[in-house]
Amino acid sequence: MAESKNMAPFQIVALFALIAAIAQVSLGGVVRVSDSGLGCPDWPLCHGQIIPALEFHTLIEYSHRLTGILVGFSTLVLTTLAWRQYREDKRVLVFATLALVLVLVAGGLGGATVLTDLAWWFVLLHLGIAEILVAAIIFTWISAVKPGRHNIEGGLQIRPPDNFDWLVITALVGLMVLLMFGSYMVGRGYGSSCGGWPLCNGIIFPTGKAFAIHMAHRYMTIIIGGLIMWTAYLTLNRNLSHPYLNRAAISMAILFVTQIMIGATMVWTGYTAAAKGLHLIVGTLVWTTLVLLAATHFDQRIWSTNRRNKSKSL
Repeated sequence: MAESKNMAPFQIVALFALIAAIAQVSLGGVVRVSDSGLGCPDWPLCHGQIIPALEFHTLIEYSHRLTGILVGFSTLVLTTLAWRQYREDKRVLVFATLALVLVLVAGGLGGATVLTDLAWWFVLLHLGIAEILVAAIIFTWISAVKPGRHNIEGGLQIRPPDNFDWLVITALVGLMVLLMFGSYMVGRGYGSSCGGWPLCNGIIFPTGKAFAIHMAHRYMTIIIGGLIMWTAYLTLNRNLSHPYLNRAAISMAILFVTQIMIGATMVWTGYTAAAKGLHLIVGTLVWTTLVLLAATHFDQRIWSTNRRNKSKSL
């Protein structure tokens, strides 16, 4: 009972850190599409002030930085609680500590991004670290759902990955590559190259670097989208009753279809800032639900394996 009481604050902090991290990535997308990246041209201050005059671009960039502070503080608290309450559960400790390290790296990259006048490679790295941070927080949260259950006598026994495991891993890697390629495409100025959808100016395989890269992003979306939808389908057909798995699978499928529709609308409406911002936000939510599915799946897999091994030993 004492363990359950100690668990509630940890779960609350983990959920707060996750929401803050998602908001941080989403605001980063708003900063980018609204051209507010230099709303604060210096770092860590903004126009040399702790609280600057809040005109439009400054307000957006400053909000992004304030959200980053919330992510950093909540992750620090989360890691502190992990070391106090879950010292014997190495999985919780590893993921929580990784999250804290990633916060520090993301903060440094954020400063470097501003100081290099928004160099596209720093923007890309900053986004990648932020998305991995979201994943680390989710894995921390899921690993601590039932504290101590992984501490099986004799150590964890992990089965070799099966086909579904590889599908989930491939979907995770593929989606991260898709997100990074999208950031590269926008950073290089190719995000608005194709004026039609689903074809690029009426052509299936357009020539010219800008058009080819833009269409490559769309073809990657088809392939990786197939992996995501297949992952969702198989999850729902594996006769599992875990609510996180089923809800994550359904949410992921709905969000991905929504993302495709937003992408098409973005092209048809002339690449408005609102559509581009929404496209980035929903992309992060697809990533979040896929990571939640993966974290829950692998957590359940490890737990069920070791529970069976323990039963056999008895």
